[in-house]
Amino acid sequence: MRHNLRIMLKHRLEIKKLISNNKGQVALFVALIFQVLFVFFAMVINVGLLVHHKINLQNSVDLAAYYGATKQAENLNAIAHMNYQIRQSWKLLAWRYRMLGSAGDYDSHPYKKSTPHHLEVSQAQEYVDPNPNTPLHKLQEAPGFCITYVPMKPMPPGENTCKDVGSLSGISLFSTPRIVGFLGISTTVAAASTLARSRAIQRCQDFGSMNYYMLGTFVVAFNMDQSDRMSIINELSSSMSKNMDDFIDLDGDSVKKGIKQTLENNLTAPNKDSLKEAAFKVYNSLGNPKCGTTNDKNRPVKWLSPIKIAPAFNYIDTECIDNGAAGGNIGPRPKELTNDPAQLPMHKNLTVYSGAIDQIKDYIGIRDPFSSIYNYSVGVEKNPWCVAYVGVAAETTPNIPFSPFGTVTLKARAFAKPFGGRIGPWHKESWSRRELDDQFSDGGKTVDALIPPRFTDPGSLAQVNTFQNQVIRAANYSRYVGDPYGLKSAKMIGYYGRAIYEMDEAWNNGTLSQTSGAAESVYQGSTAPNFDDWKNLPFDYREYNGTGDILAWDYGLDRPSRMRVLEMSAVAPNAFDVAYYSIEPDFFHNYYTRMRDGFISKVAGGLKKNFRPDIGYHKGFRLGGISYDEYSVKDQVKEITTPDAESIMPIKEHLPFTIDQWNHVLTGWMGKSLSDYTMDLQTFGVCTAEPEPGVPNPGNCVVGGSTGYSVKLISSDYLNSPELNLGGANAAKGPLLNPPPDDF
Repeated sequence: MRHNLRIMLKHRLEIKKLISNNKGQVALFVALIFQVLFVFFAMVINVGLLVHHKINLQNSVDLAAYYGATKQAENLNAIAHMNYQIRQSWKLLAWRYRMLGSAGDYDSHPYKKSTPHHLEVSQAQEYVDPNPNTPLHKLQEAPGFCITYVPMKPMPPGENTCKDVGSLSGISLFSTPRIVGFLGISTTVAAASTLARSRAIQRCQDFGSMNYYMLGTFVVAFNMDQSDRMSIINELSSSMSKNMDDFIDLDGDSVKKGIKQTLENNLTAPNKDSLKEAAFKVYNSLGNPKCGTTNDKNRPVKWLSPIKIAPAFNYIDTECIDNGAAGGNIGPRPKELTNDPAQLPMHKNLTVYSGAIDQIKDYIGIRDPFSSIYNYSVGVEKNPWCVAYVGVAAETTPNIPFSPFGTVTLKARAFAKPFGGRIGPWHKESWSRRELDDQFSDGGKTVDALIPPRFTDPGSLAQVNTFQNQVIRAANYSRYVGDPYGLKSAKMIGYYGRAIYEMDEAWNNGTLSQTSGAAESVYQGSTAPNFDDWKNLPFDYREYNGTGDILAWDYGLDRPSRMRVLEMSAVAPNAFDVAYYSIEPDFFHNYYTRMRDGFISKVAGGLKKNFRPDIGYHKGFRLGGISYDEYSVKDQVKEITTPDAESIMPIKEHLPFTIDQWNHVLTGWMGKSLSDYTMDLQTFGVCTAEPEPGVPNPGNCVVGGSTGYSVKLISSDYLNSPELNLGGANAAKGPLLNPPPDDF
């Protein structure tokens, strides 16, 4: 019994000892919760990778959209600068008409040619003579073009049919433009310097024809130049609008292809491997049918509107009567420059100019239709309701480890737009929203009030029936914002008239006789002012036949004529230009060469002959550190500020509105930082570091201001807003004409 009891106690102690042993419980607990911890760990990894790939996809799409908008901005910058080139060409024509054509006046011109020569102009004399019946008023408002005066060469001393231009203004002759058919271009035009050197009556007959011919030459040369540049704008803008999912860049390449490469190069491997081709989309807003291409070759896109104008020009003809032994009678007659037989020179068929006038007369006037690319134009204006932007959308299904839900589809989209650039001013102050092919600014005042009326302004031409309405058709332009005078300024007429005369050494030193002398005498020579300076106009200057240079040139010495300084001072940027245009200081290196070797070569080969650099380019010429083969706006400014140029026309003293430092065109948007888009006024018009020679940089500036369009990402909420204020202060609000597609 006692033995059994001991055995039982022993077993109880062993059982109690066994029960009280706690070793191994933690391991058991870990084993039980390991699977739970692993699930949480896998979820963290899964969510982290998912977020990582989503962020990567969105960033890549953002970069792809930014790339596309950057290419859009480059194209717009090129269009903006070429549009400014047309403005410069118009300024050159207006200057030639008003300054060359009025300088010979003796009676009312501010520069008095009587001895001693003097200039009757004070700093206050900008105004137009308020009395409409005075010769000075007519000279300022719409002079009759007369270039047959000494010291132009060759000219007979003592004979000047231009002495009373002011009283012979042809304002009353301005009429509705004559519509003519378009002819093929002939490049065989007589040289302007073949002035007859015979008896006085013969010379009289030549003078009227000479005035018609020279003014006609300037007008036709302008229309050829602007139409060449407009054809490039048309082709480039059309290539930006033919498709809603792609366009062509300055290098002549597909932008969609570049967008796709940019996207793929920034994706993670799982995103790149699973990118859905069918879901990759690009939206080119300028390809939207409401803003895209048209069937009109003269107006190829709806988002750009050509500003077609209807200027008028007067010239002085001569009526020459030979009374035999009793002598002759010379009678100047004002006429309007047209191809109307009644307005052609009276003695055209009796002069050496007959053939040349016959060749150019049918290029003087308005082509049918009005939209013809050849017709007078001061460039294009951009429709604000057609906003340029690029959208990109993409989807991926990256393989993510430990995904409890299987394959996950990631989606991203982004929009980016060019901003801050200026293609040029609207013709009018406001632009109402309309869904029409032919759109244009239509409200308020004319931005450049001195530009002739536009064809699309209702009734504008029909209203040209009073003195005040007629004079607005005389070629002119604004020198600064709000300029009421332009080249009508008495100061401008006086300063330029004096410069034209005093660049001739004989006139300047008083040795040029104003008496006739021998009956057959002719004042001649190779120096300016000289008719020969323009002998390659109106056709032979074009690149496929000549030097590409529309400016005056000393062909005797094969170097820039001194007359070129005056022309360039009119062409160079002024305060109005830098306020309304995005001007590229080095267009040749930043855009021209790229387009020549890219877009023109690959896409628009037929326009190679039309494509030229900035005005002032002269093929194959170099002088004084300036390569005229690589001529750009910065060279224009440099050329008019040299000591020799200052001796001819002091820019700072007489033309304070003209830019005398190239960096003053850097008036584009420049933010203070990546997070502060406020305009940095410290860099406005300033460049503190220029690029190294041979290294092109937009704006020709590395540190400082900018020009042209920048790029930013933009919200789809803005693009879809129905309350956008884009048409100017007085225009009604509305939505874009080209919002993103519903399925984008």
